[in-house]
Amino acid sequence: MITLEDFRLFCGRTIAGTLAAVDRLDDELVNRRLGHVGANTPFQIATHAFSAAEWWCSHVVLGRPSSRARDDEFVASGTVADLHAAARGVLDLLDDLAPDLAVATATVHQPATEQPLGQAWTVGAAVLHAYEELAQHLGHLEITVDMLLMEA
Repeated sequence: MITLEDFRLFCGRTIAGTLAAVDRLDDELVNRRLGHVGANTPFQIATHAFSAAEWWCSHVVLGRPSSRARDDEFVASGTVADLHAAARGVLDLLDDLAPDLAVATATVHQPATEQPLGQAWTVGAAVLHAYEELAQHLGHLEITVDMLLMEA
């Protein structure tokens, strides 16, 4: 059985990897887009991953209000320090949510809000998807950072 502590551990490891990737860049490169149509900046990738994790855990699973504006994530810009602050915010949120997640959610229950992606999800699936968002975008970010550094 996967515990919330397991979930928090792996989210923390993935967020640390995200920060290690953006720490390889300066504030200009973290906002640079690769020369490919539809490419996102490292800042946008990290912002999207952090926002998605917050939305799935806090809003979808627990039904808390969310001010997430997904489209804004793909035009966001800022500094490497801003991403460190955002990462700390996600980790703090996961720690703050832990008691409510533990009490209000069994992994076989339905999430508190709408059925995401047009299908019935369990809480377990929603929490795993929150981690999936962090992990898949870490890989995307690492490739983007490597390519940006080769171009610079």
